[in-house]
Amino acid sequence: MHIDHLILDLALILIVAAIVTLIFKKLKQPVVLGYILAGFFISPNFQYLPTVVDLADIGTWADLGVIFLMFGLGLEFSFKKITTVGGSAFTIALTVMVCMLVVGTGVGNLLGWDKMDCIFLGGMLSMSSTMIIMKAYEEYHMKNEKFAQLVLGALVIEDIAGIFMLIVLSTISVSHNVSGVDMVGEIIMMLAYLVIWLLAGIFLIPSALQKISKLLNDEMVVIVSIAICLGMVGIADLIGFSSSLGAFMAGSILAGTVQSVRIEVLFKPIKDFFGAVFFVSVGMLIQPHMLVEYLVPIILICVVVILGQMLFSTIGILLSGQSLETAVKGGFSMVQIGEFSFIVASLGMSLGVISEFLYPVIVCVSVITSFVTPSMMKLAGPVYAFLDSHLPKYVKLMIKRYTSDNKSMFDMDDDWNGFIKSMVLRTVLCSASMFVLYLVGIKWFEPILILKLNSLQRGQLIMAVLVILAMIPFASYMLNANVTLWYKLWVKNRYNRLPLLTLRAVRIVIAAGFFALVVRHLIRIPFVLLVILSSIPVIIIVRSDFIKGVTITMEKRFIANFSEKTLERQKLQQGRLNRKGGFHWLNESLYVIEFEITAPGFDKTIAEITKDRAFMVAIIRIIRDGKYINTPSKDEVLQCGDILQMVGNWDQVDACTILLEKERYIKYTDTPDKILKDFIYEQTFHGVPVEDQLVCVPVKVGAGSEVILKSIRNSNIRRRFKATIIGIERGNLPMAAPDIDTIIYKDDMLWLMGGNEMVKRLVRGGFMNE
Repeated sequence: MHIDHLILDLALILIVAAIVTLIFKKLKQPVVLGYILAGFFISPNFQYLPTVVDLADIGTWADLGVIFLMFGLGLEFSFKKITTVGGSAFTIALTVMVCMLVVGTGVGNLLGWDKMDCIFLGGMLSMSSTMIIMKAYEEYHMKNEKFAQLVLGALVIEDIAGIFMLIVLSTISVSHNVSGVDMVGEIIMMLAYLVIWLLAGIFLIPSALQKISKLLNDEMVVIVSIAICLGMVGIADLIGFSSSLGAFMAGSILAGTVQSVRIEVLFKPIKDFFGAVFFVSVGMLIQPHMLVEYLVPIILICVVVILGQMLFSTIGILLSGQSLETAVKGGFSMVQIGEFSFIVASLGMSLGVISEFLYPVIVCVSVITSFVTPSMMKLAGPVYAFLDSHLPKYVKLMIKRYTSDNKSMFDMDDDWNGFIKSMVLRTVLCSASMFVLYLVGIKWFEPILILKLNSLQRGQLIMAVLVILAMIPFASYMLNANVTLWYKLWVKNRYNRLPLLTLRAVRIVIAAGFFALVVRHLIRIPFVLLVILSSIPVIIIVRSDFIKGVTITMEKRFIANFSEKTLERQKLQQGRLNRKGGFHWLNESLYVIEFEITAPGFDKTIAEITKDRAFMVAIIRIIRDGKYINTPSKDEVLQCGDILQMVGNWDQVDACTILLEKERYIKYTDTPDKILKDFIYEQTFHGVPVEDQLVCVPVKVGAGSEVILKSIRNSNIRRRFKATIIGIERGNLPMAAPDIDTIIYKDDMLWLMGGNEMVKRLVRGGFMNE
């Protein structure tokens, strides 16, 4: 029977790789270098051993190796981790890429190469190898070190930035100069696709896994995870991104799920096998005659890569506010170029704008620098020790001061910081999402609808309605950025009001602009006029409680998916605390404050004093002449001497305190603010009779409950049961002091606060039995 060449080639690869890596392991050398050397031994460039026959098939297996290695990296480096190192990682990546682009182009000029060779060389030298670094970190058990997390975060940013670099290089290659409008347009498009792709992935994939979790045995976990990986790779290719980025995103999304550890364990053998094939294929690219012919350029470029990447990454880590030790260890990791350099070189070759010698030269540089990487990592510790003992004291003091102070770069109001970050993030994400919805509607759905309906007008009308309906939740989410902080800033200082209103107006115009883009396909009137007219429905969206409730549901589902593993771990920890007599998550999330009505003859109702939108706390008790009125209704008339006890999260309590301190009819009592736990337990010590004490009761919403799909505002729970909803548990997601427009769903756990009357009414109404 004839055996296919692919099987024989794989047998040769694995036998030689096994022998060489065992020798390297015995000599305590990095295994990845053994794979590269094994690849050289079985390549056509080495005549003393059998050679791989079908290089094309091995190339395909190597591509799978890149995909599965990046998928494995994503499983270990979730988007949750990326958000924790995001600012630092961006600083590092930007510093290294910009500096190496300039240095690489300069080296090409120094060697007398053509202009396009110089530009592409700069691009090739600007990015380190994710695969080489990741494999070395695994081998030396460094993956969980702080510097390793920063480096891996920077490499992810580099991979994303590399896609946009390809756009720039393609534009330059075609026109031999930068066409600003076209290039910026393409980059904006790619960013928009990336954002909507990421949001959709986080929104859909974890939810789908939750639905099928009971059906997942080990076999199905492997099949489903690989299917998701290759599916994301296909989507990445469809919208113009690299396959490695698609694989990484798939892994990162799965890393946030409760199945991540199981997937990682089951997938590791597959990743190791295909990863070995990839590194062997890199070794097969070594061409000894090129080393001889271009020895001087290769040595020069190797020195530039090692010193340049090491220096600029160290500087970048320092600029991000990290310590000298972290910077040196991270900088000595990023001393190589890798797989993305091959992509850049392949682009230049396919466009016919670079010389033929550049590709093999860059391959040799990549192999040599990859070979040096493990040794440089080992040198990081001694080099740091040398610098620490020999640097002048004033230099060390300057570095220490910068790295300790830099993490709080903004000295302005923390509330403004939090609000602006939230607003900018929401605006960017929602704008990108609405832009992609517009493009999808115009380019894909409109032609299909026109064809099916055989009518241009009806097709355009239906498309416009569908796209605008899809945009509404994103517009609402963008316009309601951190409402609590907005009102807190509003009441805090009157000088905050103009910038707050201006920022809201800008977001209304942005949302109206996207609506106007869609409507313009139906009505040919000036765009500015359309934006003005579209502002009316946008303002209605802002005021709509129903739309706000739907938006809150989508937001909470996204948060639950994004932090699924973290929330699961927190819930398990809380469960252990509860069994040991600990406290529930609400105890540390909510605060109770007290105010006293001081104006003689005061006779306003609760509804009248709480109508200001900054009043977001709930009044849970009135103490009047030694008597306790628990969960008062909004029609309760307040009197002079009444003490109001109110509950909310920290920002809500802070905003309410600032608001009420400006009123003359009420004053802050001498009683300090308490967390909910202390307030509940101290009632007995303060002489509150047992029958008047407030309690917290968990109630699960059953299938037949009348409150399902109703907002807290419309559920009538406060009026019917004299209870205040102070928290909701939805799966693993806790929501303390939820917005009154939050929609209640089946299986939600409602945390109700009230007195004995609440408990009696809940039992009588059968609500506690649901």
